[in-house]
Amino acid sequence: MSQKGGKVVCPSCGADNLPGTLFCVQCGTYLPSGGPLRTEPLPEQDDGPQSALRSRHDGVDQEGAKRSLAIEVTVQNTGRVVLLSTDRENLVGRLDSAHGIFPELDMTVDGGLEEGVSRRHARIYTRDSTCFVEDLDSTNGSFLNGERITPYLPYAFHDGDELTFGSLQLRIRIDNTEDGPQTAVGPQTA
Repeated sequence: MSQKGGKVVCPSCGADNLPGTLFCVQCGTYLPSGGPLRTEPLPEQDDGPQSALRSRHDGVDQEGAKRSLAIEVTVQNTGRVVLLSTDRENLVGRLDSAHGIFPELDMTVDGGLEEGVSRRHARIYTRDSTCFVEDLDSTNGSFLNGERITPYLPYAFHDGDELTFGSLQLRIRIDNTEDGPQTAVGPQTA
């Protein structure tokens, strides 16, 4: 890359560019290096800590046994039972298609509006076979076994615990079995 008269000359097309310009205005060449931008691939690793993390994420424990974690939620007010996915975050709230809110655990059919459930009320997720709930700064709060939880802080919950969103109560059942069926449930029906 050369300069002439305070301007940066592109090594690819010869166009003059103002000092400090990162890409040639004529051809798009990256100017500080004088050539096109490249991304170097990461080296492949056969073994090591990353492969252990991959196997844990895939639901296989260190002995090679297949593990399955299932979260079953029973809405106390209506008796509706919902199976939640454990391989992704589950939004708890009320459907609002006009604003693009599509919760995995939609409380609209359970009287969520009347019971004080926000559209984006909380999230439920798992990390390393532990289940967590996190309030998303909802208007009427979230409760774990009757105790209000602090917004944006994850709280671990266990089999038999009770979650309350607004005033809507849910009973949690967690099944952590070997060689069990894989659970992958998306939005539920009433």
